[in-house]
Amino acid sequence: MKQTYSKDDLIELKPDHDVLIAIDSDGCVFDSMSIKQRIFHDGIIEFWGMETEAARARRLCEWVGLFSPWRGLNRFQLVLEIFRTLEAFLPRVGRKLPIESLERFVFSGLALSMTELAKYDDAELKSVYDWSAEMSRRISVLPPIPLFDNVFQTLEEIRAHADAIVVSQTTEDALVREWRHAGIEHFVDVIAGAELGSKAESLALAMKDRYAPHRVLMVGDAPGDLDAARAVGCLFFPIIPGEEVASWVELREKGLVRVLHGSFAGAYQDDLICRFNAVLSDTPPCL
Repeated sequence: MKQTYSKDDLIELKPDHDVLIAIDSDGCVFDSMSIKQRIFHDGIIEFWGMETEAARARRLCEWVGLFSPWRGLNRFQLVLEIFRTLEAFLPRVGRKLPIESLERFVFSGLALSMTELAKYDDAELKSVYDWSAEMSRRISVLPPIPLFDNVFQTLEEIRAHADAIVVSQTTEDALVREWRHAGIEHFVDVIAGAELGSKAESLALAMKDRYAPHRVLMVGDAPGDLDAARAVGCLFFPIIPGEEVASWVELREKGLVRVLHGSFAGAYQDDLICRFNAVLSDTPPCL
């Protein structure tokens, strides 16, 4: 049994079907987004000394992490957007935020992983590294996070008709641990986490010379999942925040059928994306 997966697993993927379903994990398969984001936000307040304005800082962090167009980003991209938002709305609270240093890392073109971050000789980025390591530790000792209802049944149906992979920006070890503990790893061929590249990069590697774009479906709960689908030209099915259980039922009963029959693109997909975009806000909450 694999401890983790690598890019070679994507490159060497052997199709059993002509359809590929790529599935995000946090907030999509597992009801984990609010739990993990709360840990992140508590850590930001603690590490950067925002206790005097903790309630306001937490509301801003929650908006960025859960209810904004940045929902679902890699943790380093996400914390950068959180820092930018805190700087704009709480500019004189806590210690100086490492925005410029973190921007250099996030836009470096390197894999946004702890391994790459550790290579930087930068005191500000060391604080981000320490925060991230502690967040991973706190998440690792959480009790098992439940699947959304109807996920198991839908994964069974997907497995009967399509190949499937996980495409996520969660760390690789956490993904494998969570999918294995939930007893659902056998439904997918590869688990591709942040260390393997962006979602678009992992999708492109899996698709290359195997699957036509109109036979590939990205399933996710965040704008980044839609962006990844558009980057490789494939289809997108949203697991809509707040409507996760109903979304999994619709994927099993309607979405997958339409992919298999070639009727997913067009009005059906457009309506799904409109419903998805309507639940996210471009502006932070009133403070």
